[in-house]
Amino acid sequence: MKQVLYLTCLIHAVVIGENPKRLLLNDPDVATRFSQMEITIQKLTEQLSRLENNAGAGSTYVRWGRSICSGDNTELVYSGYAAGQLYLHASYTNRHGGPSNLLCMPGDPELTNISGNGTSLLYGAEYQENILKPDAHDEDVPCAVCRNKKTQNTLMIPGRKSCYSGWQKEYQGLVVSGHRAYSASSYLCMDRDPEYIPGGHVNNDGSLLYVTTTKCGSLPCPPYTDDKAINCVVCSK
Repeated sequence: MKQVLYLTCLIHAVVIGENPKRLLLNDPDVATRFSQMEITIQKLTEQLSRLENNAGAGSTYVRWGRSICSGDNTELVYSGYAAGQLYLHASYTNRHGGPSNLLCMPGDPELTNISGNGTSLLYGAEYQENILKPDAHDEDVPCAVCRNKKTQNTLMIPGRKSCYSGWQKEYQGLVVSGHRAYSASSYLCMDRDPEYIPGGHVNNDGSLLYVTTTKCGSLPCPPYTDDKAINCVVCSK
């Protein structure tokens, strides 16, 4: 925008200076300058348009295992509790259906008065191992929904603890999921330094999370190594 104002003042100075001179539009030098100014103004106009279009931009992601957002230019949308389906249904041990994804349930819900019939249930999530932290077993899992105000895309990269060039790291962790013999589950990137929900150290066995490890075979080794925990990183751009 400063360049546009400068160019405007420059044109006025040429046309209405202290010693006005006739501007010859067929002068090659003048024509070249006008052409350059038109190109510059066009570029500035396109840049301004991009800035206006991106004014409301932002990307969101869930930070599993934490109740805060700590990345650059991020804000907390809400924090709450990780929840999913029960790890195993005793009456249907040979069936592994139901939803596989976990939800980040807000800590300030707006409740209904509608009762269900128990065919679809939501349970709080628990760490089922001490791999993430020595005392993590049976602790309940918090979560935070975060928004980066200056990026447009966010992705989780398994097998990495750093982002590729041009991407900004939001947080890093280890890949977790449900047990392979239990109900369907999804892979999540659990923060490497997880928190616990206060008062949540009770073995309620809801939706259980385990650290995921690699298995060589169809997954080539190298570059991977058999039976090792998997890094993950959440990146924005």
